[in-house]
Amino acid sequence: MHHITSSALAGATSIEVDGTLDVVAAYDLRLRLDVALRQKSHFVGIDLTRVTSVDPDGARGLRRCCEAAVAAGVVLTLTGCSGPFRTDLARLESRRSPVGSRRG
Repeated sequence: MHHITSSALAGATSIEVDGTLDVVAAYDLRLRLDVALRQKSHFVGIDLTRVTSVDPDGARGLRRCCEAAVAAGVVLTLTGCSGPFRTDLARLESRRSPVGSRRG
């Protein structure tokens, strides 16, 4: 279950994600971002303080949101990444990386 809210003021939009970041939440997040882009927001902040978990589809959806904001020339910030969010991202990354590989 998730809940996403947003508010806009003077060319800036704040989007808050609460709960699970899964494929449905990522879709809802993208809808909120699209509204911000249509409203010509120059700055968008996505607050992840209250994210309780993230799955692979949610992580991909968040990445796509970031890519869309960058392509539109919007300054995007991700803030308040919760402990569970960071833990899940690390777990997803470790599954993606080959065992024994090193990054430079």
